[in-house]
Amino acid sequence: MKRQFRKAITGSVIMIAACALSSVALAQQKELILSGFGGAYDEAMAASVKSFERENGVKVTIVAGSGANNIARVRNKEIDVIVSDPVFALRMEAEKAFAPLDPNLASNLKNLYPKAIYSDAVVAANFGAYVIAYNPAEVKAPQSWHDLAKPEYRGRIALRGFRPENIDLITLFAKEAGGDERHPDAGFAEMAKIARNVDVWVESHANHLELYRNGQISMSMWTDGRIAWARDAEGTKIQGAIPKEGFFALSSTLSVVAGRPNADLAQKLVNTLLSPEAGLIMAQKLGYFPTNKETKLPPEVQAKMMITPENVNNLQSADWKYIVSVYDKWQQRWEREIQR
Repeated sequence: MKRQFRKAITGSVIMIAACALSSVALAQQKELILSGFGGAYDEAMAASVKSFERENGVKVTIVAGSGANNIARVRNKEIDVIVSDPVFALRMEAEKAFAPLDPNLASNLKNLYPKAIYSDAVVAANFGAYVIAYNPAEVKAPQSWHDLAKPEYRGRIALRGFRPENIDLITLFAKEAGGDERHPDAGFAEMAKIARNVDVWVESHANHLELYRNGQISMSMWTDGRIAWARDAEGTKIQGAIPKEGFFALSSTLSVVAGRPNADLAQKLVNTLLSPEAGLIMAQKLGYFPTNKETKLPPEVQAKMMITPENVNNLQSADWKYIVSVYDKWQQRWEREIQR
C-alpha cells in the first residue's frame, strides 16, 4: 500500500515537473512577425512556414498591412520580415530600415533568377506577369505595347494609375527612343498617347473584370494570374499576350527589418520563403511564378502561367533604385500629362 502511494506521489511530481517545463518552453518560444498582403497570399505563406516553425521552435505571426501602415511598422521596428513591392522596399532601404540578407543564413539566394535581386536587402520571392489582356472576340492578339495607342482603340482601353507597371512601361518607351529613367520624355509622350485611348482608370480587380464582362473595353494591362482567373473561373472572354518588347513583373519582395531581436531567425525565415517548397505552394495556390530556379513546377501548374524558365529573363524593369529617388516628381508629372 505504501509502495503504491509512493509511486502515485512520484508520478504526480513527474507530471507536475513536465507541465512546468512545458509551460517554461512555451513562455520562451520565440516569435517572428511577418507582414504580408492579407487574404489568400498570407494563407499560402502560412502553409509555407509550418515546417520552419517546427524546426526552429518559433511562432510566425502573419499580419496584413499596406501603405502608411507598413511604413510606420518598419520605422517603429514592429515587424521582422516584410513582404512588399520594389517601390516600397527600396524606399525603406534608402532609409537604412533593412538589414542586408546573409547568404550563409539565406542560402537560397544563390538560386534566384537575376531579375529577382533588387539589392542586397530586397529580393523577390515570386513574380506575376504584366501583359496585354484583350477580348479575342473583338481584337486580334496584340503584338506590341504600342498597340494600346492605336487610334482604332480610342475609348476601348483600361489602365490602372501611377503604379509600378506603368512606370516600367514609360521606361521601356524611353529606352526605345534612346532615353532612359533619367531622360524619360519620350516615354511620357508615348504614355500620353495611350492615355487618350483610356476609357477607364481601373481601381480594382473586380472593376477590371466587370469592364470585360460588359464589353466596355477591348484591351488593358493586367497580370497573367488575373487573366486566368477572369477567363477560367469567371467565364469572361479574355486572353493574354506577351508583347514583342517584353513584359513586366508583379513582384513580391522580401526584406528583413534591421534592429529587431532574433535577427538570424528572420534571415532563416526569408530563406524558407525563397525555398523551392514555398515557391511550389505559391504557384499551386495563387499562380505566381517562383523566383528560385530549383523549383520544379508540375506541367499543369506551369501551363497556367505566362512566365516560364525560358522567358523569365525577358522581364523588363526600370532602375528602381533611381526611380524611388524621383518617384514623387514622376507622380506629379503623371498627374499633369497622363491622368488629368
